[in-house]
Amino acid sequence: MLKKLGTLKIKFPLISFFTYFVLVGVLLSACYIRFSDNMIETYEEYGKEILNLAAEDIVIDHIPDYLSGDYDKDEYEATVRKLNLYPRYFDDVFYLYAYQLNGDGANATYLFDAKVDHDDPMELGGNYELEDDIKAQIEKHGAGESLDTVTDDTEWGYLLTVSKPLLDSNGNFQGYLLVDFDLTRVRAANRLFIFKLFGLVFALMMGVFALGMQAVAVRITTPIEKMYLCLSKFKYATYQDREENLRSLKELDIHSNHEIQSLYEALLTSAESNLRYMDEYRKVSEKLGAVNEKAHTDALTGVRNKAAFEEMAMVLLGKMDHEKSPEIAVIMADINNLKCINDKYGHKAGDEYIIGCCRVISEMCTNSKLYRIGGDEFVIILAGDDYKNRQLLYQMLRSQFIDLYNDETREPWNRYSTSLGLAEYRSTDSGLSDIMKRADEAMYAEKAAFKETYGSYR
Repeated sequence: MLKKLGTLKIKFPLISFFTYFVLVGVLLSACYIRFSDNMIETYEEYGKEILNLAAEDIVIDHIPDYLSGDYDKDEYEATVRKLNLYPRYFDDVFYLYAYQLNGDGANATYLFDAKVDHDDPMELGGNYELEDDIKAQIEKHGAGESLDTVTDDTEWGYLLTVSKPLLDSNGNFQGYLLVDFDLTRVRAANRLFIFKLFGLVFALMMGVFALGMQAVAVRITTPIEKMYLCLSKFKYATYQDREENLRSLKELDIHSNHEIQSLYEALLTSAESNLRYMDEYRKVSEKLGAVNEKAHTDALTGVRNKAAFEEMAMVLLGKMDHEKSPEIAVIMADINNLKCINDKYGHKAGDEYIIGCCRVISEMCTNSKLYRIGGDEFVIILAGDDYKNRQLLYQMLRSQFIDLYNDETREPWNRYSTSLGLAEYRSTDSGLSDIMKRADEAMYAEKAAFKETYGSYR
């Protein structure tokens, strides 16, 4: 199932769908935000007009008298009756009230509170605790400036508050006149409109998307998927494999838009060229095979030489790049006392000594490849059972060389001795050189131990 979801035929429609979905969501969210901003701006202007009208009904110069209790009651009640008309005749007015700030900055004293159906009005002199968003504008309170318009979800609904400072004839600040609008219904209407618009746009999007995906599937994704499935079954081991590759490609018989058609024809041309050159390659490779084998063989020992090892190193590096846990292990081998044999018994004996050490390794490491990379240096690339039993193989090889070295019945140049170092791939390795370095260090540690035990010469 997961493999199927990873195909272009499924991934392309899914990515396109979610892209369209997110785009529609972003656009409609932006529309909703803009509607909300316009709603607030409209009611803010509406509130300012109401406050300007209501402020004309208040004798601002008499506010200190109202609070002191020395005021004309008929005048005050006449003002109250005028203010009571605003919630009745102006749509969405929820509260209309005026207060004077107390010195603590957290409370105010009511001056007027227009009567509304949903609440009992506060009396003159009543205490009013300021909301947090009003308290936050404490600096404007002291300066007698208009407060910023605020919106808030309250127990009475979604309210918008607009204010106007009350200044007497001498320009002295006497309090605030405020109007609250209940925008619960308006906001709900905006949301419903956006929801319906989303449904309509989504339905249209799905229709266009379905038609578009059908066209894309017929012209693009289906032909590509056919070519992909065909290519995934290709084999290259034999000439017959390449013939089958070409036959399966021709059976697709794709006729699509220009780009896909060109890709298909390019694949056909490539498969035909591959098949055409296969015969020539086989002829040339047969001739070169013998030459290449000779070029990669050490003349003295008959094992692979340094050039062959460098080619193998590239193969191992490829495994490290493309496999999660490649099975790579090497043994570095350095022949002990070769100089001594050469000096005492001649180079012919030295060559026999090298060949003998090499033969011991080859007979023990039957599944692995042995490379001579220097005069007395060898590398074993472990494979198969040798890799699986690498620790045991390493110990057995060491023991074999120790036994041969200590066998005094043999001629000196037949008492073979080699220091060994084993290392294997780690996830932190960046290249084959890291593995080789650890094997080299282990080998030199063993060589140092050999010299400490037996000396540099026999």
